[in-house]
Formats: sequence, structure tokens, C-alpha cells
Amino acid sequence: MIMNQDYNVMKIPVAGYLETDFYRILEILYDDFTIISNTGVIESVLPKFEAVYGIPIDKAIGSTIMEMEEAKIFNPCVSMVVLRTLEPVTMLQRTINGTFLMCTSIPILNEDGTLYKIVSYTRDSEKYEHLTEEYENLQRTLKAYDIELSKLRKRFKREYPIIGSSPQIQNSIYLAEKYAGFDANLLITGESGVGKNLFTNLIHQNSKRKSKPLVSINCGAIPENLLESEFFGYEAGAFTGASSSGKEGLIQLSHGGTLFLDEIGELPLRMQVKLLKVIQEKKVMPVGGTKEISVDFRLITATNKDLKQMIREGKFREDLFYRLNVLTLHIPSLRERKSDIFSLVDYFCKKFKEQYHVTRSFSSKAMEYLESYSWPGNIRELENTIERAVLTSDNMVITEQDLPVIFQPDEISLSALSQEKTLKEILQTVEKTVLLNTYKKYRTTTGVAKALGISQPSASLKLEKYLDRNTKISSSF
Repeated sequence: MIMNQDYNVMKIPVAGYLETDFYRILEILYDDFTIISNTGVIESVLPKFEAVYGIPIDKAIGSTIMEMEEAKIFNPCVSMVVLRTLEPVTMLQRTINGTFLMCTSIPILNEDGTLYKIVSYTRDSEKYEHLTEEYENLQRTLKAYDIELSKLRKRFKREYPIIGSSPQIQNSIYLAEKYAGFDANLLITGESGVGKNLFTNLIHQNSKRKSKPLVSINCGAIPENLLESEFFGYEAGAFTGASSSGKEGLIQLSHGGTLFLDEIGELPLRMQVKLLKVIQEKKVMPVGGTKEISVDFRLITATNKDLKQMIREGKFREDLFYRLNVLTLHIPSLRERKSDIFSLVDYFCKKFKEQYHVTRSFSSKAMEYLESYSWPGNIRELENTIERAVLTSDNMVITEQDLPVIFQPDEISLSALSQEKTLKEILQTVEKTVLLNTYKKYRTTTGVAKALGISQPSASLKLEKYLDRNTKISSSF
């Protein structure tokens, strides 16, 4: 201590201040803090030691940790473990008072790796238990969020991706996931190429039948004379050319799962009657068989036709329509959700990059052309267009010049036409523009011929000259 002669006030050395502050901080941070020698002798403790362990401080200091463990004051003694292992240890310790403490003991080593001291500190186990409870609550909350995130990931990145954030497609996705929980018959409507099969996969994968098969049948792709044997199967020797072991029908293969009948409007009336019976009774009779076979399936059908108009024309059975149309899901056309075109183009560019190892992107002007197009072939046509552009373009960025002429805007620039062109060339340009714009609107040579007042063969010949060679020309509605 140093006496100030002027003021007669006692001053504490700086080292004393530091030591006092150090111990005050330790008292605030820890319920107990103990310093132990390298031989296990307790050298120093905080004032709270007696309240924590129930033993006077003067009896603790100078005692060994082995003695404290034998007296059950440290039970077990964490520092004993550190003395043996020279590794930090944290464990629950019970005092002679019957209280539990969460005790941590840490070795302090010399430069040569030998033990110099051991410091030990504790926290009330109730505080630890409270922290543990909070941690467990946090874990439960995180798990709940993880489940929700998994659902979102599943929704937006699934095995059968449905790309788009527009309200129209999101509403269809919402209904599809809702309908997946029911076994009722479902009719999916929408133009050709909108992705009705993708929605069928989505519904099946989210249903209770997802572990069972999804059997898809295109009713328009099977010859009429083979429909019955393909649908219902046949017994051995049922007809000339039949397999000697018979064959299980496609409907039977869907047992326990989902049966998807695409292009249901193409099904002949004769088969419509038999299908109605199968739907009502859930039984099939193989061709040449004498015994019906029970089959359990969830039925989903799809069409791009107006079935009500077909009913009026006598081409589709009304009773079958109402059997199929318990639930209805309409898939919007691409021109109804043009805001999704950018996302779809990006998706297909990535897809073809992986498939062909070619990196391509579209310029902003090319995107404007794609977004202004009517897309009568919907997503199927868009995918085909992107694939073709990716493979034929020589540049990383695909411009509007790389797109087929059918995507060019409708306006004719007279100034552009008259620049260094003959009258014949100008007339050809005008003819080309008019023909292509008309074809974009009507999509058939019959429609073009009627709109322009020319014959259908003439319209067909002219369009063949101007259309991209890969574009398939339709002659009728």
C-alpha cells in the first residue's frame, strides 16, 4: 500500500485493482470458481464456495480434490478426470447439500505440456435445465420449419417439375395437391401441350397410392381393334396371334395405384360402354375369359376436346362423362400465363445445357418475341423451340434473328422494305409477312385459305416456302 502524504489517503497498487476486478467478474459470471494445483490441492475459491458446497472456505483450501470426492462434496469430482486426462471436461455434479451443478474443469498446461493448474467453475443445474429446455424448444421449432420448408421444396422442385409463379398455374397446382388427397374420379381439361401428364404425376406422387403404379394409357395412340385386349388383357388362345400364356391388361396393372386415360375423347363409343362398366363395378373381363377380375384404382382422365359438345354430337356418352367428371382440373394455356415464359425458358435452357453440354441464353429482344407469340402448341411447342434454338445457334446469346420467322412481329416497316429492294422482293416480303401472321392466328392452311380468299393447296405451297422447315404444317382444324 502507498500513503498519499498530501491527502493521507491509502492507494491500492494497480495490480491490486486488477486482481480485485478479476475476482468480481468471476463472481458475477460463475456461482463457483476454484483453482487447483497440479497435485490436486485446492488453492483458491470464490466467497460463494461455502454457500454452494456447504463447507467453510478455510476447510476447503488446502484439501485435495480426492478428499473432497471421498466426502461426497464433489460427487463425482470433475477435476479428478482432468487430472488423469489433461483434457477439459463438463459434467453434472452433485454436492453434499443434494443440489446439482453443471461443472466444467479445464487444465492449464506448461510450455512443455505438463500440468500447471486446474480451474473449475460451475453453474446452477436449474439454469442449465432452463437453457436445455429452451434449446429443445428451439430444436422443435426448427424441425417444424424444416418440415414446412420440405413441403415448399417438394412443391416447387419435384420429380415432375411444374414451372410457373403466375396466379393461373399456382391455382391449378393448389387444386391438384388438394385433389391428391381424394380417390374420386378426376377429369383434367386443357389444350394439347399444357402439361396434363405432369399434373397427373403430381397428383399420384402426393396421393396415398404413390407407392403403387401409375399406368398411363393414351386412348388415341392404340388402334381401335387392339383397345379391348390392351385395356382388359386376354386369356391364352383368345384370338389368332394371342400369346399362349395370355396377357394382363393395362387396367389390371394399375391395381392399387392410379389409372390415367389421356385423350379420353378419342375413345370409341363401343369402348366407352365397357369402360363405364369397369368404373362402376371395378371389375374387368379379359378377352376370351369367363371370370371377372376385381381391380382397385384411382381414375384420372384428360382431354383437350369439348366433351359436352361431343355429347351433343353423339360422339361421347353422357353417363360416362358424369362418371369421369366428379372433380375437374383445368390447366391454363401458355398464352393465359405469359408471365411464366421467362421461367420456362430459363428452365429449358438449363435442361438442355445438362443434356447437350451447350450453354445458351436469350437476349431481351428475343424474350420479347417469345412472350408476344400466341403459343398454340403451348409448353410442348415452347420446349421444342428452345431446344432447336439452343442447338442451331452459334452464339452464347440467342437473339431475335436466331428465332424462326413465325416469331417475327406483325408490323411491316415500309422504310425497311424500300431500302435497296426490287418491287418483286418487296411483294414477296409483304406476302410472307401476311401469310405467316395469318398462320399464327389460324394455325391451319384451311384457315389461312379461308381468311385470305385463296385455295387450300395454294396456301399450303406458299407456307411451305416461308415457314421453318422443322415447323409442321396443319391442313385442317
